[in-house]
Amino acid sequence: MNCLVLGDSLEVLLDHRGKTPKKLGGDFALTGVPVASAQLVRGGRLDLSEARYVSAEMYAKWMPERTKRGDVILTSEAPAGRVARVLSDDPLVLGQRIFCLRGKAGVLDSGFLYYALQSQAVQASILSHSTGTTVMGIRQSALRTVQIPAPSFAEQQAIAEVLSAFDDKIAANTILVNTLLDYVNAEFSRRFGARALDVPLGRLAEVVDCLHSKKPERLTQGPTLMQLNNIRDDGLVDRNAEYPVSAEDYARWSRKFETRAWDLVITNVGRIGAVARIPQQYRVALGRNMTAIRPAESAESGAFLAAALLSSAVRREIEQRTDAGSVMNALNVRSVPLLRLQASTPSERRAFQECAGPLYEMADATLVESASLAEARDALLPQLVAGKLRVRDAAAAASVAGA
Repeated sequence: MNCLVLGDSLEVLLDHRGKTPKKLGGDFALTGVPVASAQLVRGGRLDLSEARYVSAEMYAKWMPERTKRGDVILTSEAPAGRVARVLSDDPLVLGQRIFCLRGKAGVLDSGFLYYALQSQAVQASILSHSTGTTVMGIRQSALRTVQIPAPSFAEQQAIAEVLSAFDDKIAANTILVNTLLDYVNAEFSRRFGARALDVPLGRLAEVVDCLHSKKPERLTQGPTLMQLNNIRDDGLVDRNAEYPVSAEDYARWSRKFETRAWDLVITNVGRIGAVARIPQQYRVALGRNMTAIRPAESAESGAFLAAALLSSAVRREIEQRTDAGSVMNALNVRSVPLLRLQASTPSERRAFQECAGPLYEMADATLVESASLAEARDALLPQLVAGKLRVRDAAAAASVAGA
């Protein structure tokens, strides 16, 4: 397969290194044009939900060349090599440590470039061009020399279309999960939001102290030890970053508690009070600084407990019971069963379980599907970029995977 040199294959290469002021505090606004920073490039996408803003006047000053939908963003450092796409033609300011690349028409398709830059071979090439003593980074002059394996322009477009099918389905799944959880939370608020907090958690569930000391060694395979990064902010479990341990370590760490469906876990330090509901067929031991919560009757109160612990009223209750320490704050295990939940009757909790339980389980299944799609996409990516797999075969694989 032929290789394209980036410097010869780009219509646009924007780089604001040294041009954007380092201290922007006085120039930020409450609304306006979002600023794309390297910290906002995560997991293949640009997350502008936490972006800062500048005025239209500052945008005109910093961005003589506008970004376009489909442009590719590449971080130059902190760390180098993170990739995202510009998803709209709306004004966008590029912060420091950000490149914006646009393929030359008929030579390098920007959609293909987005995926090629994420392939292991190209990532290795990018990092090999990085320089620096304390912070490794890549300069525009070096980036221009990076070579990318690339088939014909038409094949590039076909490859991008196949891989985008996976991402489009994953994006649709993300919207579905958010919609399901929004409905559950709204329904919980409608039914219980105005109730007083007068039911101790310990009355509805068993609370198990799972605190341990030394973290066991991580292996390449084995039974799973749940970690803090498995707990999503929305209360679901992320199974992607598993922490396998030996059978001996697992037996020791699961001696007091092994998860089953509708159990919950709450963290004691770090992200204090982070909560996750255990999905079906997710049997793991709990890692450090986590407390287990097992509903006395999961068919009655599993969904109620999951929604209650994420409600704003109970979140304030958790904050009030968090102890301030000299080194770090902590939610004491003894405080967990004392957390007060919204008043409810068994029949009300069962009715909520019937409503919300299937929606929670649908969200779990959707996350599993998205993880499978991402795994299939990542397996196809290097083979397509390197020309080792035909687009037709990859399209068939995408169809089988549900993309």
